[in-house]
Amino acid sequence: MNVLKKSILIVEDHDSIRLLLGSMLSKSYEVVTKKDGLEGMAWLVRGNLPDLILLDMTMPRLSGSEFLKNIRQSGFFRDIPVIVVSGNEGEGDIKDCLKWGVSHYLTKPFNPVNLKEKIEIALASQSLAALN
Repeated sequence: MNVLKKSILIVEDHDSIRLLLGSMLSKSYEVVTKKDGLEGMAWLVRGNLPDLILLDMTMPRLSGSEFLKNIRQSGFFRDIPVIVVSGNEGEGDIKDCLKWGVSHYLTKPFNPVNLKEKIEIALASQSLAALN
């Protein structure tokens, strides 16, 4: 593992989107992908701590909102920046995510350049917070 690269956990149930995101981001980041919230939580609980999480909201077994609540209520994972990339455009979903402290909420289909910018902003904010 390259210690200079920031790490991103992608939690997305659609294979094609998960592969696209992984391929797109693996040039600049260490990328781990999980196909639902339960797999993502299991990976975190095994002691893994990514620098950022990309999260889909609608997934089987453990939804994005349940995953988000679990990590925000955890002492270990609460401060990890989360960017939601979801097909849900409902105002209620967006408000819930903002309430749980997501850095950004992007709807599918998303602009890859915009997503990369949001990732850089979230990681920079996290680095600044760590210095204070």
